[in-house]
Amino acid sequence: MEFTAERFSGHESFVCRYGWLRKVFDAVNASPEILKKDAEATERLGIGRNMVRSLQFWGEATGVIQVARGDGKGHVAGPTGRLLFNDGGWDPFLEKPESLWLLHWWLSANANIAAWNVVFGDVSMARFEKADVVAKLTQRGAGNARALAQSTVEQHTSIFLQSYVRTNESTDDSLWCPLQDLKLVRPVPSRTGATIYDSSVASPIGLSVRVFTAALAHFFRMQSSKRKSLPMHELALAKLSPGAIFRLDEPRLYDFLQQTECLTGGAIRLIDTADTQSVVCDEKLLSSAESIFSLLDVIAHV
Repeated sequence: MEFTAERFSGHESFVCRYGWLRKVFDAVNASPEILKKDAEATERLGIGRNMVRSLQFWGEATGVIQVARGDGKGHVAGPTGRLLFNDGGWDPFLEKPESLWLLHWWLSANANIAAWNVVFGDVSMARFEKADVVAKLTQRGAGNARALAQSTVEQHTSIFLQSYVRTNESTDDSLWCPLQDLKLVRPVPSRTGATIYDSSVASPIGLSVRVFTAALAHFFRMQSSKRKSLPMHELALAKLSPGAIFRLDEPRLYDFLQQTECLTGGAIRLIDTADTQSVVCDEKLLSSAESIFSLLDVIAHV
């Protein structure tokens, strides 16, 4: 499922709550058209109409569900949903950090959501204030055929921050998003009193080699020139690279690449010489999947 237009809304005023993704996965498996039927959806899911729309947004954005091919009237299980929640899946109750890294990567690399593109698509946004994100989103939205309301930009920024930052004083379960456990965005007080958000390089606790490998293979596939060799600095710093999305510096990136080479039996391998550091991806690994959805299945079960 591809989102061609960058999105600034659709989540309503809700973050992706704990329990939502498994709930929507089970619901569409039982009734593929349930999200098109307001009364049935609100009764079965136990939430209001606006929440149902938000639940659908997050389910699609994380790859847990996707619009059914063909008539497009209903939904089916998506690639991450199958990996996590199918019988024998990785994490049926979404308890493992590895699963959260998978969802974070999918949101950042595949969902085309504006705030994720701004912050995790680019390493330059390692430290920022909320106003910085609002300004960048306003600038990006200026090119839209339909002008964005400032309230839309403000809400979108707030939802992004609430997705990753849980304040100590908050006891509101509606603000509790599983991605907060990654601690990828950390609030830091400043001398001016404004909150600075730190998303610089940190140890990615729980990031598994197989999730990193899926992200790396996807990055290779997305290169317009279909290159099979990429320099280390590009994997660390380029837009939507594994280094940018996972906030990895070159030493940590190097370590993951060595482990990836072992995991894939050399299909992805690190070239480290006196002149250059680069990574080569076997064409067979990339051509073995017709799309990123099946590619993720391939990598995850190596």
